[in-house]
Amino acid sequence: MDSPQQRVRCFANTRVYSYVPQRNQYTVHRSLVIEGGRIVSFDLDDAAEGTPKIDLDGRPVLPAFADCHVHLADTGFMLGERNLCGVRSYDQFAAAVASLSDEPYVFAGNYDESSWNDGATASAAPLERFFADSLAMLTRVDGHSCVVNQKTLRWLALPAQTVGIERDADGRATGKLLRDANWKAQSSFFGALPERVRRDAERAATQLALSRGAVHLHAQLYGFSNDAYAAEVRALRELDGPKWYPKICEPDPKLAKNLGLPFVGGDVFLDGSIGSCTAALTEPFEASLSGEQRSAGHLNYTDEEVFHYFKEAEELGVSAGVHAIGDRAVEQCIAAWERVLNGHPTKNRHFIEHFEIAHQDQIERCARLGLYLSMQPQFDLLWGGEGGMYEQRLGRKRMRSMNALGRAERAGAVLCGGDDSPVCDLSPLLGMHAAVHHHELRERLTPAQALTMYTHNAAKLGHAEDATGRLALGMAADFVILDRDPIEDGDFAAATVLQTWRDGKLVYEKT
Repeated sequence: MDSPQQRVRCFANTRVYSYVPQRNQYTVHRSLVIEGGRIVSFDLDDAAEGTPKIDLDGRPVLPAFADCHVHLADTGFMLGERNLCGVRSYDQFAAAVASLSDEPYVFAGNYDESSWNDGATASAAPLERFFADSLAMLTRVDGHSCVVNQKTLRWLALPAQTVGIERDADGRATGKLLRDANWKAQSSFFGALPERVRRDAERAATQLALSRGAVHLHAQLYGFSNDAYAAEVRALRELDGPKWYPKICEPDPKLAKNLGLPFVGGDVFLDGSIGSCTAALTEPFEASLSGEQRSAGHLNYTDEEVFHYFKEAEELGVSAGVHAIGDRAVEQCIAAWERVLNGHPTKNRHFIEHFEIAHQDQIERCARLGLYLSMQPQFDLLWGGEGGMYEQRLGRKRMRSMNALGRAERAGAVLCGGDDSPVCDLSPLLGMHAAVHHHELRERLTPAQALTMYTHNAAKLGHAEDATGRLALGMAADFVILDRDPIEDGDFAAATVLQTWRDGKLVYEKT
């Protein structure tokens, strides 16, 4: 057992950023004293005589980061050769597929044709050429479409009427799947992987998260039977290091209540994605990958289904979330909450994931309703700006309205930060950088606002703000030590996590 002196740690010659919610600002301290996993002082004189002092040589201490939207196993799956985010043409795509390991299950993902320099789109041809005898799948960066070979199509045995099976002029399935077909295919394929493969992927992603300073992980769980969710939640909590916030992505508040979770949802898909042209829009896409020219996407639930989901959650005291990207899906969500609450304040912390396309009145209504906006600033980094995917799919005018961080902040909405890994890099620092350097000047946050988005606000979304999410007396000693101070100049991307601490325990150190 630790001696009293061993349980006390003193950090000197530093800059400790302590958020004060009542003033919505940070106080900077020059030292930090922790004991028994909690912050006990910002004055070195309060430590017992003889307690060693760790000189940080001016390096800053920030609250440990959160990732409010992470797909843990998928992040682990897509590390290494399986990550196709770097390909920039169809030929590179085919070459990357050819280099995959020949295993019973062949898979890779994160390809994004909007970044290719030849105007081509992904197809199943490389899978047919190199892995015709294997079960094989490639998932698009947003996860809302995939390609499979013919052997996998036969194995999946999708009913012919399944929505989202792309077919050629002769009626033959091409191997590209969207909407219902995509989700059924991914659920079956990844559900068939041996459990050890999934657990290894989760462990790898967990270590990556800790190395990026992410202690608070809001893990999206879906595709399991009701009975299996309890086992998945237990398996997450057995992974050492982070603090877990499991989000069961089913419109079933009772399921979360029975498991003792204060929240449900996350990826309850009201619509699809912009990249796969399946997000629900009020105006059509400029171009479509789905074969439906000028499609405006699709809503996956009726208004009544969304209303009853929200109503049950509010009555049970469960915070409910949905995935809503297009402005039509955002409107369906807001309108349903307006019906449920009927002018009364909510007692819960309901939330919208992504919130990519939203009009000013929708932003203001979310603020009035008290809806939390769980957004991913890296989306703008990936797809914003001239010539980016947003302009390709939506045109210049709509491109400039995307990911309205600044407008949401000014409207008084609670912004929470995530990376949607493996869609984006599991890197809160990069997410904060993207928020500060948004392509649209009016949507930029200050460095302090960006930090709050990934710390205190995220803790509120996780019903944990009384214990963590900021550095204050009595709070958990959850913090990171960086090599430089990004609050001073907003250059979060230039900073590196040197150490990550959870409850006063060192859980990652850069070597």
